[in-house]
Amino acid sequence: MKRSSRELPSPLATDEIERVWIDAAARVGLRVVRTGDAYATSDGRGTIAIGVGEALDVDDAVAQLVFHELCHAITQGEDNLGKPDWGLENIQVGATDAVREHACLRLAAHLADPHGLRELLAPTTEYRAYHDALPNDPLADGDDPAIALAREAAARAAAAPWAAPLAAALAATAAAIARASLHPVGLPLGPAHETCGSCAWLYVGGRGKGVERCRQAAAPNADGPRTRRDLPACARWEPPVDCATCGACCREAYHSVTVSVRDPVVWKQPDLIERHGHRFEILRDGDRCAALSDRRNDGARREGERIFTCAIYDDRPQACRDFAAGGRHCLDARRRVGLSARA
Repeated sequence: MKRSSRELPSPLATDEIERVWIDAAARVGLRVVRTGDAYATSDGRGTIAIGVGEALDVDDAVAQLVFHELCHAITQGEDNLGKPDWGLENIQVGATDAVREHACLRLAAHLADPHGLRELLAPTTEYRAYHDALPNDPLADGDDPAIALAREAAARAAAAPWAAPLAAALAATAAAIARASLHPVGLPLGPAHETCGSCAWLYVGGRGKGVERCRQAAAPNADGPRTRRDLPACARWEPPVDCATCGACCREAYHSVTVSVRDPVVWKQPDLIERHGHRFEILRDGDRCAALSDRRNDGARREGERIFTCAIYDDRPQACRDFAAGGRHCLDARRRVGLSARA
């Protein structure tokens, strides 16, 4: 099955957390072994095989894979426990199996959420997009046929033999993450008095109904991992962006600002327009926009702090108007000039 890597090691990939989930599987009568021949599979005779070496990507973890297999076992029900891969086609997923995979992911999110582990226990397969688009309540009413299956699975998960081993493993995992001083997005914890809700890089987005996510922990050109505004801040916490003390997008972060021939700035500010064939650009002054100026603090801000202003702010081109403070490009610009931590 094709997989997609987040390219960052999983915080779950520790010996302690791996043992927690191997023990959880043992408590429900399942043995976990490692193999170089598969990603994750079950033989229908009580053994779950998890990949090793090149079978896994850098962002995979035994704990997440065992948890996922247990969720599959619960979702498929008692009648399928004795079938290889819980009765699912593990090579090329068909429409029916896709619904059951979706149900498994809804169950996983439902179980992991109370422990703050939804993001860390998320799949790294092509089903990640579906998982990330799930609502805050993955069992809430909706048109998805997987919801009914997930609700049935949740009822089974709340009963023996699953309930106690799962609860213990999830609690132990959350405790281990806390002891490692890691935020649920996988980064070290930050200022003790701050939260995700006060951070510049919290945003609401993703596929489907938007949810709270972390822009700082996002892979390039991808949605950020889920977070919550009440969670403690991570090490990349920053206060909301103050454009007047930043100016990154107007400085050396970018080499040019292209403007349309129809943009009013072309005729309102002709002295700041350069033409390159059929292209128009805002004039540069070295490595920055010629309309940008900066001065030292006038007493309203921290002493010695540089204050950036735009000489043509009211006439600024559309590209500048569309540039969102706190957006993905804003973070990229700040990283380029050394104002924000790089991924």
